[in-house]
Amino acid sequence: RKTYEIYLNQFLKYSHKNHENLAKLSQSEIEELVFNYVIHLKDLTERTGKPNPNSYNTMTSPIKLFLEMNDILLNWIKIKRYFPSKVPVSNQLPYTDNDVKELLAATTSIRNKAFIHFLAATGCRVGAIPGLEIEDVKQIEEGAIVTMYKDTTEEYKTCLTPESYYHLKKYLAQRLNTNVDSPLFTTKNNVNSLSLDAAGDVIRHIRRQVKLEVDHGRKSTKGKSQNHAFRKRFSLCLANADIQSKFIEYMMGHYEKQDRHYFKPSDEDLWFQYKKAIKILTLDKSEAMKHELEQKKIIIDDYEKRLQEKVSEIENRYEGVIGALEIEVWVAKMKKFFLDQLE
Repeated sequence: RKTYEIYLNQFLKYSHKNHENLAKLSQSEIEELVFNYVIHLKDLTERTGKPNPNSYNTMTSPIKLFLEMNDILLNWIKIKRYFPSKVPVSNQLPYTDNDVKELLAATTSIRNKAFIHFLAATGCRVGAIPGLEIEDVKQIEEGAIVTMYKDTTEEYKTCLTPESYYHLKKYLAQRLNTNVDSPLFTTKNNVNSLSLDAAGDVIRHIRRQVKLEVDHGRKSTKGKSQNHAFRKRFSLCLANADIQSKFIEYMMGHYEKQDRHYFKPSDEDLWFQYKKAIKILTLDKSEAMKHELEQKKIIIDDYEKRLQEKVSEIENRYEGVIGALEIEVWVAKMKKFFLDQLE
């Protein structure tokens, strides 16, 4: 909405009209006005480099919508032919683990640390933060399932690593108001939800402290976007963990329109896939190793339990038929088999 107002007001300023006067113009007058405005923007781009050629659709969409709402239909296909050619998008690199660690080290705020961990572990857009509530985070094993854009057509789910969930719980523990319908991230008063602008400011201010390079110029694909670089890292980590592509798209809110109706993974299915990436996503690798060892211990304990049950069953069934030595040999073979399976 803010973007809509900014760009529509820019067009009104150029045309020396207000909303009412613009709507009263004839179709031919408006078409000429819009055409001249595009030529004006294009001239600015050629001389100064601004506005960016990739911004033309965004800048003219509010004009198109305003005119359509007033029953004025222009030949936009023809108008868009005068847009300049698009250029490569800048700031395309993901954050590295070291980048995120630098951000974490540059702040002493428990909230900010939890916020950075949350962005790194979920890969969510910063725009989703203001709408999140505490009840949107549900624990599963040592991590959590997070529902984004709950009760909207854009709803999807992603996950939190045990590491990020630990920092989130630590942040919530020092909050006064932690009702289930309370905002997940708040301003310093611990009551009001963190707004979109405030959420962006959190990372912006920390980046300035660590002097993390923002970009290499508008025409360079190098550099790292302030907030979107978290999503790029998340996508790369999930791909490196060999997670199924459908699940990656789903956890980033990118899944296709038809998948919104047919692809409905359970929390358990989602967590099973996400667990493959926990080791890669976790920033403290010692914690990742600890989690991996705990998971292996669970598997080993389950194997040993099943093995002991099988031994007891054989002893009861063949008591007096085969000797203890034969049973011990069989048990040794079974243990080797289970260990081979574990490897």
